[in-house]
Amino acid sequence: MSSQFTDAVRRALHARVGRGRIDFLMNRPAEGVHEPVDRLELDVARGILGDRWEETAWLRLPDGAPDPRVQVSLTNTRVMLCFTGAAAGAVYRCGDNIYCDLNLTEAQLPVGTRLEVGEAVIEVSDVVNDACGKFAQRFGADAFQCVRLAENVPLRLRGLFCRIVQNGTVRVGDRIQCLM
Repeated sequence: MSSQFTDAVRRALHARVGRGRIDFLMNRPAEGVHEPVDRLELDVARGILGDRWEETAWLRLPDGAPDPRVQVSLTNTRVMLCFTGAAAGAVYRCGDNIYCDLNLTEAQLPVGTRLEVGEAVIEVSDVVNDACGKFAQRFGADAFQCVRLAENVPLRLRGLFCRIVQNGTVRVGDRIQCLM
């Protein structure tokens, strides 16, 4: 494993536990469109207002409705920088909604853990974010394979998915913290 990926593992394991900060927010109004924003409005029924989840979620329920378990994508900013590089704006290419400074490993945030993000509350989903083909195209096959290594999957190097359980506004600089 290259040194940048070793650093991603180290950063994942040594990230802040239980409480952190929102570094960046991203709205995705259409496929492949990533807009950095200062705030997001999270809605239990509609997902992130203005985000494409409601219309084009990649995961659907049997009735065709978007699966709420993937309403929000959350990633650790410092881990992701190991894959994207530190050039200005490079981290936005990942397309996650919330970039934070928080330990996202399964050991610290098991499925079902609730997180207060700004005024909203989200819940860690059982849907694994093991990186998609777009991640491989943007950051290379080695980055893609690193995320999917069996020993790295519990570290959630690519981040995690959440469902919204309480409406609210999230702003850059807000606190993110475990509720249970």
